[in-house]
Amino acid sequence: DAEVRLAVHLLYYTAQRIGDVVSMRWSDVRDGRIHVVQEKTGTTVEIPLHHALAEELARAPRRALTILAGRGSAPRTRGRLRQLLQAFARDRGFKVVPHGLRKNAVNALLEAGCSAAETAAISGQSLQMVEHYAKLRSQKTLAEGAILKWNARRTGKPNGKPA
Repeated sequence: DAEVRLAVHLLYYTAQRIGDVVSMRWSDVRDGRIHVVQEKTGTTVEIPLHHALAEELARAPRRALTILAGRGSAPRTRGRLRQLLQAFARDRGFKVVPHGLRKNAVNALLEAGCSAAETAAISGQSLQMVEHYAKLRSQKTLAEGAILKWNARRTGKPNGKPA
């Protein structure tokens, strides 16, 4: 479903709340970034577009001021978007909470090696909230990355393997 796919991409690749995602306008996408003023905190974030989100936005029809539109050109409401995502998942035997995509994005950034500050620059969260969400990250993935870095420092090679 193209509408669900676009919404999931926006939620995940921007690490924003559902209310901020439904407010996103096409005019907020410029210079390879999406500009967001968060509704809850008033925090302004300029998020570089992940290549997967950029590709999805390029495919999406521009039929309204907002990126996610309801019927006609009306903005999609957060309640209706939540229902749409949950119905899509339920039809496939899953239960989802859209806010979980924000948590997953934070953990994906951290597991990719981003610092808490870098992650907060994307999500607009406090460092304390990033660390709270970080409790869910994969210890195994982090440990593997840490050993690679440690070995690389010892060997002088990026993959950490001796010559």
